[in-house]
Amino acid sequence: MEPKICLALGGGAARGLAHLGVLKAFEDARIKIHRITGTSLGALVGGLYASRPDASYWLERVEQFLRSFRSRKTRLEFIRKLEQPASNRYGFLTDMANLIRKGYFWGVTATSPAFISEEDYQDFIYPLIPDIKIEQTKIPFGCVATDIQHGKRVFYTRGSLRVAISASCALPGIFPPVKDGTRLLIDGGWVERVPVRCAREMGTAIVIAVDVSRELPKFEYTSGLDIVLRADAVTRVYLNKMLLGDADVTIHPDVGSRHWADFNNPRELFKEGETAAHDKLLTIRTLVHRAAVPHMKFSERIKTIKDKILEKVSKGK
Repeated sequence: MEPKICLALGGGAARGLAHLGVLKAFEDARIKIHRITGTSLGALVGGLYASRPDASYWLERVEQFLRSFRSRKTRLEFIRKLEQPASNRYGFLTDMANLIRKGYFWGVTATSPAFISEEDYQDFIYPLIPDIKIEQTKIPFGCVATDIQHGKRVFYTRGSLRVAISASCALPGIFPPVKDGTRLLIDGGWVERVPVRCAREMGTAIVIAVDVSRELPKFEYTSGLDIVLRADAVTRVYLNKMLLGDADVTIHPDVGSRHWADFNNPRELFKEGETAAHDKLLTIRTLVHRAAVPHMKFSERIKTIKDKILEKVSKGK
């Protein structure tokens, strides 16, 4: 019996475009993916692919989308150009702290839920996502969001694909929280950056995690705020490593130096994902083979081999 494989695609904003390269590598190797889970950009890429399993198609579609007017009119490019990461910085939260320090977008976020309005957010993300139910995807799919109203993880496996993905991608302070019933939802990376636990809940034998987060850089500080931000980063990295420990294989595309808001040159990210996945194909094939072979005790295997030898000897007489 063929073992079920689930891909757990992690968050990392723009770096998550590397997931498309990972998916293409599996296509070329004819390794079947039975389930997909995603967080943040991993939810977006995973949901798109689950609805139409064709990595090359989605790469071209994403490139078109990023060149479109809808994409260009958002403020992500403004943030990226304004806050190029220094070597001692760690991603999104540090960027936001520096923007607040300098007074940029403070006036907006102090009086509204996010830097980008709900209307602009939907106008930005909805055109890319098929208007279907999660239950209608060709590959079973699930994604994770964070319920800040009740302090819980939310794992979507049913309902609107657009609502689920937009909730999983809602970076706090940048995109507005997504309302779904009594829940107020933000980016799933705050509870499960790489949704390995979700993948296990979908009932798969093999979980392959794809982690596009960056490593902690050297720590330098000049204020108490730097220490607070570093403490938060350490917590998130530690939690992520714990979650990854439950995966059978982890793929790490070499995209850690890419700024989280830099969506330029998606093909470069695609290539890094493809390369990283190719490096793990032998390991994955071995896992699939082992999982497909019925489990036998060592003594039973020895007896089976002995019986086969005796059978051949008897036939030779």
